[in-house]
Amino acid sequence: MKFRVFGVDFEITFLFAALITFIISLNSPFNVIITVFSSLFHEAGHLTAMFLSGNKPQSVRFEITGMNIKRRSSMKISTKNELLIALGGPIANGLVLLLAVIFLCFFENERIFIVAGINLILMTFNLLPVKRLDGGMALYYLLSRKFNIDLCEKALKITSIIFIVLIYIWGIYVFVSTNYNISVLIIAIFLTLSMLGSNEY
Repeated sequence: MKFRVFGVDFEITFLFAALITFIISLNSPFNVIITVFSSLFHEAGHLTAMFLSGNKPQSVRFEITGMNIKRRSSMKISTKNELLIALGGPIANGLVLLLAVIFLCFFENERIFIVAGINLILMTFNLLPVKRLDGGMALYYLLSRKFNIDLCEKALKITSIIFIVLIYIWGIYVFVSTNYNISVLIIAIFLTLSMLGSNEY
């Protein structure tokens, strides 16, 4: 399904629609639904930041892996706006987290606690100063305001390696102490592979 809003082309793929339908049809879908929609809300934060900074994208495609935002190749974006766009996702999760915490002050509800926990994890993970993550992008654009591009790239690479090594160490500890849980190691491998990618969303 394709449609156009404010000059931006939107497309919802069949696989994305099928995934959402499948999740909703599950007997206990709450945790999965919240994770999926919190992730999409995170991407919507980047999208909103683009619009607020006057840099609306060319197209937005909802795929089975999430939201794919394509920028206009001819558009020049200031360092300040790039920083805003990079932090837009974590800010979105932070707002959901804040609302959930406020509700928890008045209502003791397990589901609200889950919403808070998932958004806290997404916000914290994406703020890690690692290449391809929002924290890495923010660090790069922050440094680029005072240093040359080569130095910024080297600094980001070194910071990324340090944090990925720490995650590997944590992953090995979790693997040994929790009956072979490899989830953290998978995250470390994903971040290692992401080091080979570009800096774009």
